[in-house]
Amino acid sequence: MRCFRALVLLALLAESQSLGAARARDGGTLAIAQVGGVEADRQGETPEGSTLRQLLAAPLCRLAEDRRVEPLLATFERVPGGLVVRPLPGARFASGEPLGVAEIVRAWQRALTLSPVARAALAPLGSQRASALEQQARGPGPLLLALAYPWPDLEATLCHPALAPELEGGRGVDGVGPYQPESAERARASPGFPGGRPHPDALALSILPRRAALRALQQRSIQAVLGEPGDAPGPALFATYLVHPADSPLRGVVAARLDRAALVRSFVGAHAVPMPGLLPPVLGGPEKPSSVPGSAPRGSGRAVLAYARGRTAQRAVAERLQILLRDAGVQLTLSPLEPEALDQALRTGQADLALRSVLLPPLPAPALAVVLDLAEATGSELATLGAVPDPEARAAAARTRALQLADSVHLLPLFAESARVRVDPGLVDVRRDGFGVWILDDAWWP
Repeated sequence: MRCFRALVLLALLAESQSLGAARARDGGTLAIAQVGGVEADRQGETPEGSTLRQLLAAPLCRLAEDRRVEPLLATFERVPGGLVVRPLPGARFASGEPLGVAEIVRAWQRALTLSPVARAALAPLGSQRASALEQQARGPGPLLLALAYPWPDLEATLCHPALAPELEGGRGVDGVGPYQPESAERARASPGFPGGRPHPDALALSILPRRAALRALQQRSIQAVLGEPGDAPGPALFATYLVHPADSPLRGVVAARLDRAALVRSFVGAHAVPMPGLLPPVLGGPEKPSSVPGSAPRGSGRAVLAYARGRTAQRAVAERLQILLRDAGVQLTLSPLEPEALDQALRTGQADLALRSVLLPPLPAPALAVVLDLAEATGSELATLGAVPDPEARAAAARTRALQLADSVHLLPLFAESARVRVDPGLVDVRRDGFGVWILDDAWWP
């Protein structure tokens, strides 16, 4: 009996110690280093940039890996013909201003001019979406998103980092996040963040060479490196396409010579997969080309290829395409631009081709909507998909339609990447969301 009591006491003591060890430690500084082209992200459209951006400007909601929508800065309520968005009371920007309907609308209006994700997410509001949003910004009460056609995936799409509310002007990021920036390199924990105050007292950011960043991570002087592949890649949803005008003769020249697997292996690197279809393989897109091209046509003359300045993979791929087209008789000039200027370069004729990369939603129908916006081919496709109420059937319909449209839209899919983030193995309570973005809000270390 005495031995039994001793065993019970030992078990209770072990459980107590286990619970104590699991209790989060407050204080300290969460230090993050950036390598590669992470700093080139402007709208939270890369998984690495979004990992950092969400610490300063969180989205309205979080899409979990199981596709559940978790309110973060606002709640959603379905009503007949639309969706009601209510900002959570107490949510404030880093500058101290409260988050309201007008601030959400203003942020979305700016995003519409820059991001295909925003245009695709708000496309179900109809052709008058800009004026409808403007009226909502002026009125009292919550934000009513009146839908021109059913779109069951709207809430999930609104969780995209590119739609995070942020105030215009000022210095740095003025969003509603777990941390409030004090400078370009440092931020302090936000005590009023609706998701709860983070455990560390501060956030420190730095840009380091790769070897220096990995050495600092090994020495535990930093807790995460953005831009460096980790051991467990997430979903490859950061997709890159070669966009071209309608009836461009260059499409056939490139398509006949394009070896996506070799492109990924030699010029893109780890955590990337070839993407022969409009949707990446993780969303059910094809893993191999559906047909083998015949004789490779030749081109002639000169052309301009625009790509995103500061994104290493895009520059390497652009240089490879330059060689492919030179061998085909086309003199290709490379034009690095800010990421948000690429669409405008095509529309105004400043470029004949453009590399466009975008973080796709993790659902086939919203992902196809983004791709069609890039190709300026939305048309009636979304209304047809939105009319399918069952999620699995809707996803299957989107995959089928993506296969049917692959040869007719004005872009060539190239490859898809997952987040390149390496974290300290001792970091606790870190996870990925449905977009493959690392969530560090609750991170702490023993």
